This record gives sequence, structure tokens and C-alpha cells, in this order.
Amino acid sequence: MAAKSAIEWTEQTWNHTTGCTKVSTGCQNCYAEIMARRLKAMGVKGYENGFTLTLQPSRLQDPFKQKKPAVYFVNSMSDLFHEDIPDDYIRQVFEVIESSPHHTFQVLTKRAERMARFFESYDAPENAWLGVSVEDRKYGLPRIAELRRINAAIRFLSIEPLLEDLGEPDLTKVQWVIVGGESGPKARLMQWK
Repeated sequence: MAAKSAIEWTEQTWNHTTGCTKVSTGCQNCYAEIMARRLKAMGVKGYENGFTLTLQPSRLQDPFKQKKPAVYFVNSMSDLFHEDIPDDYIRQVFEVIESSPHHTFQVLTKRAERMARFFESYDAPENAWLGVSVEDRKYGLPRIAELRRINAAIRFLSIEPLLEDLGEPDLTKVQWVIVGGESGPKARLMQWK
């Protein structure tokens, strides 16, 4: 279900998918994995599988229940463009987004290539902000070029956790950038040079 968020740059979360698998160095100390373990231990509905990728279709309609305009972070506990999420399910998510024009939906992925491929045959709704995680030069920076390929009203970067000096990334066609370090007990420090 949609829930109020403690994340500074959004208002609510919409987790119609939970769980994920690691794809890069940015995933090493994944906050969502730690949270999913806690929620499973607490017996919270929807987290019976812990951090194993699980579709939650019963949550797809949640934004329709919110009449007041809100900003939703889509899948704070997963990655919508995970390779095991069917294209049809992703289309259902974007149909809900398109049918909820009074809301803004922030979709963030570490799987930028799949997101770019998806939008080759599907128009991004105006109220969908599309973003990629950028944690380092090897994995993160190439995602920016993939993001630029998508025709989106708002493109954004989440440079979190910032693990190394990125140089001067090309921010052409990027409207918003979030920057932060890693948090939690095993957080890696940002190194200033």
C-alpha cells in the first residue's frame, strides 16, 4: 500500500513490487534489503518473501485511493525495471500512472538499459519523472546516456550513494539531481579529492 515517506525528496512510496537483486557496487549495503528483512520478521503483509523479488498486484490500484495530489516514489523497495518483472506488469504500472494525472510519480532504476528499451515502444506519461541511480563511474555514469534516450517530461539522477569522484558528468536533458552519501551502520564514506 502507499505509505508516507521519510525520504526527503518525495511524499509517499508505492511498492507494487518488493525485493530485488544486486547489480552494482551501489547495491552493496542496500537499505531496502535491510528494511525488507525487518518487515518480514515483523510479519508485515507483502514481505513474507523478505527481499526475494515479489510482484504485489493487489497494490497496483493504491494511487486511485488518494484524491489529494501527491508525489510518489515508485518502488522504493524494488526496481521496476528488474529483468524478472514482465513488460506487461510494467505497462500496468504506467497505465495507473497515466490514469492518475493529479499525482507525480518518481521512477528510479539501476537498470537504465531496460528502461530505455521499454520506452522505445511506450510513451512516458507526463506525470512520470524518470531517473537513474549514479553511484560511480563504471556502473552509474553510463546510465545517464541511457536516460537521455527516453522522451520524458522530467529526467533525474539519484547520485546516492556517491561512492567516488564522478568528474563532470554530462547533465544535458537532466532536470533534477539528488546527491547524498551512503547511510547505515556499514556506510562507505564519500572520498573528497
